Amino acid sequence: MSDSILVVDDDRQLTSFLDRFLTKQGYRVHAVGSATQMGLIMEHREFDLVLLDVGLPDIDGFEVTRELRRSSRLPIILLTAREEVYDKVIGLELGADDYVSKPFEPRELLARIRSVLRRSKGASGPPDALPEIRTIRFLGFVLDLPRRHLSGPDSAAVPLTGMEFALLRMLAENAGSVVSRERIMQTVYGRSPNVTDRAIDAHVARLRKKLEGDPSRESFIRTIHGSGYSLAAQSFYE
Repeated sequence: MSDSILVVDDDRQLTSFLDRFLTKQGYRVHAVGSATQMGLIMEHREFDLVLLDVGLPDIDGFEVTRELRRSSRLPIILLTAREEVYDKVIGLELGADDYVSKPFEPRELLARIRSVLRRSKGASGPPDALPEIRTIRFLGFVLDLPRRHLSGPDSAAVPLTGMEFALLRMLAENAGSVVSRERIMQTVYGRSPNVTDRAIDAHVARLRKKLEGDPSRESFIRTIHGSGYSLAAQSFYE
């Protein structure tokens, strides 16, 4: 069955175009014009990805993203007419998987949708990933690769977005070594033109918060200034 996409935007001309365009690409598309309508339809239907406008008439897309991330890992691509880098960083920091500025080229949006969906399904792991490895253990955490699931030292599930999972997997597979920003950019983000160093920092910060909780403790995801990041732990493959 084809993937289902929820478009949330109050611009009827845009949603009508996206409905036609994405349907022709083989997706099942449903469009609503507000955050309230989004909440109502998600009570009765499941979607594989949401295209979410930042400037909604009732609740802004940033707040919607924040609320959604408290209970769901549904892939989110934010749409906005604003170009500020700060807005992009905020969106990614809140848990969005990608960020597209309006007006956009339809083929670019399509490529981003396909990329995010691949990441969410685990179809595009790092080139050096070892397919026979099913779990990676570090510091009491268990990263289940086939299920794309992370459990903490207390065995409780730690919810991660597709981007966060890909980033953590890369760090865990290279535990104790420095992973350069360039390598993260290439393998995790696919050299997206909208991804900056600040955006990478935002995703790392979210990952630290989910894994470490207490910001006063020394982080085991270390920032190596001028180089990249390192998971300061020993990892075990199974």
